[in-house]
Amino acid sequence: MRRLQGWLTRITAFRIGLFTGLAFAALHVLQLAGRTDVPVLTRMEGALTDLRFLQRAKLLGSEHSGQVVVAAVDEAAIARFGRFPWDRRVIAALIDKLDAAGAKAIGFDMSFSDEDLGGQFAGAKRYRKRFEDISLAAPRNRAAIEQFDEVESQIAGAASALQLLHHKVKADAEPIYQAAKGRLADGAQKLTASRGTFDALVKQHEAYGAELDQDLGGLDPDAVMGEAVARSAAKVVIGVVMLTEPEMRDLNPQDAGEVARRLTAMQIHQPEWRERADSPISTPLKVTWVKQYAGLQPPLAPILKGAKWIGYFNNLPDFDGVIRHTALTMRVGERYYPSLDASLAAVAFGLGPQDIIPIAQTPEEGSLLESIDFGGRVRAPVDGRGLMAINYLGKDRTFENYSVADIMDGRKDAELRGKIVLVGATAQGTFDQRITPLNKITSGVETHANVVENIVSGRFLRRGLAVDLAEVALALLGALGFAFLFARVKVRHVLAVLAVCVVSVWTASSLAFWAGYEVFAALPLAELGSMFVLVTVYRYATEEKDKRQLRKAFQLYLNPEVMEEMLEHPENLQLGGREDELTVLFSDIRGFTGISEKLEPAALVHLLNEYLSPMTEIVLRKRGTLDKYIGDAVMAFFGAPVQTAAHAANGCDAALEMIETLQRMRERWRIEEPSMPPIEIGIGINSGPMVVGNMGSSQRFNYTVMGDNVNLASRLEGLTKEYGTQILVTEQTLIAARKGLNDEGAYTVRELDAVRVMGKEEPVRLFELRRRVPATTEEMPLLDGYARGLALYRARQFGEARLQFDSLIKRFAGDGPSALMLARCDRLLSAPPAPGWDGVFRMEHK
Repeated sequence: MRRLQGWLTRITAFRIGLFTGLAFAALHVLQLAGRTDVPVLTRMEGALTDLRFLQRAKLLGSEHSGQVVVAAVDEAAIARFGRFPWDRRVIAALIDKLDAAGAKAIGFDMSFSDEDLGGQFAGAKRYRKRFEDISLAAPRNRAAIEQFDEVESQIAGAASALQLLHHKVKADAEPIYQAAKGRLADGAQKLTASRGTFDALVKQHEAYGAELDQDLGGLDPDAVMGEAVARSAAKVVIGVVMLTEPEMRDLNPQDAGEVARRLTAMQIHQPEWRERADSPISTPLKVTWVKQYAGLQPPLAPILKGAKWIGYFNNLPDFDGVIRHTALTMRVGERYYPSLDASLAAVAFGLGPQDIIPIAQTPEEGSLLESIDFGGRVRAPVDGRGLMAINYLGKDRTFENYSVADIMDGRKDAELRGKIVLVGATAQGTFDQRITPLNKITSGVETHANVVENIVSGRFLRRGLAVDLAEVALALLGALGFAFLFARVKVRHVLAVLAVCVVSVWTASSLAFWAGYEVFAALPLAELGSMFVLVTVYRYATEEKDKRQLRKAFQLYLNPEVMEEMLEHPENLQLGGREDELTVLFSDIRGFTGISEKLEPAALVHLLNEYLSPMTEIVLRKRGTLDKYIGDAVMAFFGAPVQTAAHAANGCDAALEMIETLQRMRERWRIEEPSMPPIEIGIGINSGPMVVGNMGSSQRFNYTVMGDNVNLASRLEGLTKEYGTQILVTEQTLIAARKGLNDEGAYTVRELDAVRVMGKEEPVRLFELRRRVPATTEEMPLLDGYARGLALYRARQFGEARLQFDSLIKRFAGDGPSALMLARCDRLLSAPPAPGWDGVFRMEHK
């Protein structure tokens, strides 16, 4: 537990990113559960949804089933039939024409709740309407007449009360009593007379209204339209408007009750819960989270009389005014009504209102919805409130728009057969302006066309539990993956990584969106941005500071490339070490003690600086690590802190270049600084397992190497003076160098000897490293001759070996290894070795 607590409390870039990602994942869960809403993310999601619609329309075009068309009240139709709204007899003729052309379903994206006062008898109808408003026979005015009964009852009660008080009246008050009684009697008579007069007026008003209705009968445009609706009732959907509580105040309660009774047959099925989609057993529900209205404004009675279908066309724009969702059903109390789009789809499927069934998520009252079932033909996915995400298939006029003028002239009969026809206004100035993801201004009928197409073709934007779980899982994986990336990638590259991640998330969400899944994009992008900012700021404030300190500490010991690689893994520089295959190099100035005694201190320092500076530069350039200066000696190793398979080759190349550089320095000193002594150096190189790391205390430590192989390299450097050569390498180094270069012919070497160092029984083969390229023709006799002499030496043929080495010295004056072997042969000739001698020389000193 303490370990876990410690892990949680230690702050690192990875943990900051991880906890940030987990916080966003938790926020996503809360959003899905409906427990919270972040306005910024909501607005961002809406904008990104619109962008995905625009991208899809641009890249994939607009495709639909062709089942839905628009009968457009456009400029041509208005020029033909006059200013809109038209005489209802024109609408009646349009219904008959569409029915005759074979339209499968006809829906009106317009209201018919007001009387048609246009046409030939406009004046008479206006007078009839005005008479209805002021007539005593009108239902709303009868209430004033009925108040007579109440007043008569009150007067009669007052007279009775006065009569009961008569015996208590004193004699001197009798005149007053009689006067009051008389006035009550007179008032009752006058009230009765007035009541008779008003009753007569009510009868006259009723007779006059009936006379007007008779004179105007058969000419009422509303009645004409009602008859056309009745003839095509099975396929016509009349648009209605849902009303809020304030809007309902304008309706008479009696009228509202009458409307509810008339619309009973047009209600859809009560919501129900099913254990399975195909389960025959269901639990009916009365109340759900479906959006509720106070009532609705139906079409006029003559139009409603013959209708079988209604559908509201209310729009539900989002916070920014864009219509991205539509309610397929709304409720008034416990009664559920379909939208215009749902009704048209049901008509196209050959269903009735009761075949439209809202499906709840749980069997409890007040449940959320999950879908709308259209008679088992299709299930439209909705959210808990019954809202369906509109899958817009294109911009304006994606669906065929046929002018009502062309339809009435019979020019579109073939195109209308079997189609779902939406009648709506599209001419400028005749429609309510709507905003969609693809259009800043469009007519409402275009939105309805998209919804109907979504339902009949099954092209929905789906969510559901599977999508929710997938998003949560990806949010958790993203928290882990993005935290790892932002914490590990170099700070200078993190912006590019962020761009790649953003493009990847956007591409994945767009592909899922195009495949029909309503996935969130805002939250993962906000998660990416937050993780990027927090992790990057933290790394700049802490880790980059540490790197600057490391860079300052190691810039004199490592080349820049190796140092940058090391900074990517600073954990390798913790106190302690690890065993690894490395190459170590020691170099030393021969006779430095004598040189230092001859030079002044200032001159000695100048000599060391002149010598050590280029030698160090060579080590760093060959990806080596400068371990330390030991007086005039240089210790370096290769293969750490950044591992490389070419560590041995890098060490050998560094040694060869150090010899070449020293030769050029001596030539320069001979000319420019004659006082400089002509120095010589010896270099020993060995490869093998050794411990590398920070050695010391937590307050002060050095990055160095330790082990027997390190000691052996140091001894080889000392042997260069005995063998009279400049560079000695072991067999392990030679094998590793050639393997690292993948070239068995790399380097010209001469095997000099095999030795046993103090404390070790395993012999070590020594090689003189001469050059990187193959041997020259001038040195081939030396190499071949020495190899023959060494073979004779190891075969105990010391006399023949002596002759071979002697001839090499005469031909190649100053060859140190040959002189050493010549002297050794002389000693062995005078004092032959024991019978078990194996040709290996034992070193008696370190």
